[in-house]
Amino acid sequence: MNVSEPEHQELPELDGSVSPPVRKLRWKWGLGILLLGIAAIIYRWFQLAPDRTYQVFSVYSGTLYLLIGMLIWWMLISGVAWKMRFKGLLGTVLLFGLFFALFRVESFEGDMVPRFRFRFLPTSEQRAEQYFEQIENSAPAANVELTEQTLEVSPDDWPAFRGAERDGVVRDQTIRTDWKQNPPELLWKHPVGAGWGSFCVIGDRAFTQEQRGEQETVVCYDVLSGEQIWTHADPVRFSETLGGVGPRATPTFQDGLLFTMGGTGILNCLNAGTGERVWSHDLLKEGGLKNLEWGMAGSPLIWEDLVIVNQGIQKSESKAENQSLIAFDRLSGEKVWSGGTRKSSYSSPQFVVLNETSQVLVFHSKGLESFAPQDGTSLWFFPWTNQAGINAAQAIVVDDRSLFLGTGYGKGSTRLRINPSENSDAKVTQGWKSQSMKLKFNSAVQRDGFVFGLDEGVLTCLNLETGKRNWKRGRYGYGQILLVGSHLLILAEDGHIELVKADPEQYEQVAEFQAIEGQTWNHPALVRGKLFVRNSEEAACYELKPVSK
Repeated sequence: MNVSEPEHQELPELDGSVSPPVRKLRWKWGLGILLLGIAAIIYRWFQLAPDRTYQVFSVYSGTLYLLIGMLIWWMLISGVAWKMRFKGLLGTVLLFGLFFALFRVESFEGDMVPRFRFRFLPTSEQRAEQYFEQIENSAPAANVELTEQTLEVSPDDWPAFRGAERDGVVRDQTIRTDWKQNPPELLWKHPVGAGWGSFCVIGDRAFTQEQRGEQETVVCYDVLSGEQIWTHADPVRFSETLGGVGPRATPTFQDGLLFTMGGTGILNCLNAGTGERVWSHDLLKEGGLKNLEWGMAGSPLIWEDLVIVNQGIQKSESKAENQSLIAFDRLSGEKVWSGGTRKSSYSSPQFVVLNETSQVLVFHSKGLESFAPQDGTSLWFFPWTNQAGINAAQAIVVDDRSLFLGTGYGKGSTRLRINPSENSDAKVTQGWKSQSMKLKFNSAVQRDGFVFGLDEGVLTCLNLETGKRNWKRGRYGYGQILLVGSHLLILAEDGHIELVKADPEQYEQVAEFQAIEGQTWNHPALVRGKLFVRNSEEAACYELKPVSK
């Protein structure tokens, strides 16, 4: 048997060096991680997040996990040379560094989407400081002029948060609606200090609260010119990353006095004519309380001789006594009563009469509670809250025995029936409930059996009898609404204003214009045909009276 000799194989010549193995990019692993991460973000957006804020947060967390996964793939699995891996990592870090060297996070929108601005541009606070420096010398003369003036409220004034009835309804006023032919007339516009409160307007004076540097300031402006008349300052500053800078509440006027709540819990009673302090309380310091996460936001309520306000949060859960509300004599500032055991939130106390009983309603962190205004006794409580425990919208009185209540963060709305205690074992019973009308930090208005509001930024009409949604149209962000006759006046989050018919049958936009620039969460005020708007950057006043023919 012949055995063939093995085939001769030539060996490579050795030149003293060995060629490195060829590395191949394992791109399939990277693509798989990328697609899986994107799919997880989309799934969480549509299936797990109860509202837009949680959807945005799901994108943040999902993107973080995706970046971590891509980093692990690039550094440990990609298969490219180590030198290339470190170059890629360094390049990514430099790219992010360059972006944040050029841009800063100016603020966050209502759904927590960041707003970026070039770093070389001045901040809104810096622009406001430049404006204040220009007008600094004009204020003293105005103070002298006002020392003998006494302000009195009239039915046409706007003495409190969302108007005299605190319901966002403008009564006995007509405005022009043909804005294309007769656009709103700008009376004045200028920078203001940061803050999310609205205007209180009495006669020819408009009052609001602003953060000016390290001074929390109450400011009085002239209605027609927008000129500053007087200021009162407290050496405090509230600032929070997501919620921004400045006070959150709106001044309240009563009998020549102005009552203000600051972001850090300073309650002031001021002479509305001069700005001089009558009395003051630092609620958090005096009560041994801590601030709410996004600051004290409840506007003072006046009931007879009392000023009633929210309190802060107890530092220890075991001592949660008399923490919800506190009342002071509005003339002397002496404490009259405090009551409630539930954690405060961001709504304002409101006075209502239900079943012929005077009550003060407060939307706490856990639900809606009613108090006797005379002594602070709790009358009833209805749990209605969300995962975040954040309630900011105002309840709406539907009739003398029922209320509408809505909140955001995926919860929705409900109608409550308040029963006379002698006729029912349950003081509060629930009618319908709906996933619609998720009111975050904006309140709704009602007209002819229907409620209109911004459901996660989209204008929605809801039937108050059935709880069924009639329509949902138009995106306005987390803006605010007034009801003016048969129209809704909507101040959107981007500062533009729209006029929409308050029609339960269909959505119909009538007119629109850009009123102010910048992120706008503040409530508008309408007084004698003059529209007052502001945000944390600027304020303006527009004439909306019908044009005489």
